[in-house]
Amino acid sequence: MELKRLIAEDSKSALQSVRTTYGEDALIVSTNKIGSKTEVICAVDLMPDNEPFIEDNEANPTVNPAQSSADDAAPFSASLNKVMDNKTPPSDTGLADLVANIQQELLELRASVVTHVAANPHELHPEPESGTGASLCERAIRQQYGSLRTVPLNEQRSWEGAHVFFGRPGTGKTTCIENLLAAHSDPNEEARPAFALIALGELTHDHAHEHWLKLAQLSQRYGALCAQAKSFEHLVSLIEKLKNGHTILIDSQIECADTLQPLREQNSVQFHHCVGADFAPETAANNPAVGQSTIITRADLACDLNPMFAKLAQAKAQITAVSSSVAAISDRD
Repeated sequence: MELKRLIAEDSKSALQSVRTTYGEDALIVSTNKIGSKTEVICAVDLMPDNEPFIEDNEANPTVNPAQSSADDAAPFSASLNKVMDNKTPPSDTGLADLVANIQQELLELRASVVTHVAANPHELHPEPESGTGASLCERAIRQQYGSLRTVPLNEQRSWEGAHVFFGRPGTGKTTCIENLLAAHSDPNEEARPAFALIALGELTHDHAHEHWLKLAQLSQRYGALCAQAKSFEHLVSLIEKLKNGHTILIDSQIECADTLQPLREQNSVQFHHCVGADFAPETAANNPAVGQSTIITRADLACDLNPMFAKLAQAKAQITAVSSSVAAISDRD
């Protein structure tokens, strides 16, 4: 296999020239724009003019049929590595530089693929062959999660306005808020948003006082306003007072947002269902609102996300953010 270089007016004519000159088996390695022309590098199998083609393995004792079969079945990456390792040094200096650049780009591409697979192991699982709405939705869920988990929480979506975080106890709603505050704690950040934290829950709840104290500690640590909503009417009043100058983060103790639906309609409040990645998959479908914003929390603690993806797909949810634990963020820093 040898590398060949062709120049043509455009990509279409360059690819056609490759097919015409070297046949359908020619492998396109790269295409580049050189001025107004298009350069194509392709890999082709060429038999030397002075050596006849020998099809009978018995006439050529150096060919091992088992080895030949193994070579034919080798993956493309292995074949490409063999070509790169056994290439004949080109006599032209410019071509030598070109080959070296191609090899470097292939090595960088390989490293990028390895990094991506390590960060998104769920993508290795085969997708369902059926074209049903459920399978398409699950594929979208996987893509949403994969694209968000490596992005800082404050950059995953717009956090302007008022936001209600709800879900089962222990899913990490308060931790998600803390991660968002921590992401904006850089004193050198331009136009840092002013945050206001609101604790929402039944005052008679056993953990209402503990919930309020934890949110108050966060407000002191990150210099944010903090209030406790004593009723639905009180919550509406607080939002009206704070919405013009603050990003409002409402940490609720409720598991279902149906009782707060008027907030969505009257005050343009955004609702986020927090789902713990390490929780039972059934919890992902506890609030089956179509198109509902879902935040995956405790993402660094989960081992297998596939059952959760399936449940979220059934609920037709949308993953809008991914949050890990505060400890994981500290490790990265």
